[in-house]
Amino acid sequence: PQMSEPSVTDKSIVTTQDVTQQEDVYQVILHNDDVTPALYVVACLYKIFGHGKQLAFKIMLEAHERGSAVAEVEAETPAKLHRDQLQSAGLSATVEKL
Repeated sequence: PQMSEPSVTDKSIVTTQDVTQQEDVYQVILHNDDVTPALYVVACLYKIFGHGKQLAFKIMLEAHERGSAVAEVEAETPAKLHRDQLQSAGLSATVEKL
């Protein structure tokens, strides 16, 4: 007997857009402090998020001038991991649900 391909119904197909709409989004917020050197903050953003140096510098500068800056917007699990990585590096960071 020949094996037939499993059939796929329309209801079983989930698009990336559907998944994105169902998952909550969180922002990782970097908070300014007056002790951490600016270039260290830029290096941490570059290493943890993979941000380019210009973007990392922009986020650091915004946190410095405004008191805080959004470092990334992403799903809950990576957001909490990135917050923990920032905190482990000695930086102040929080996660907020959008």
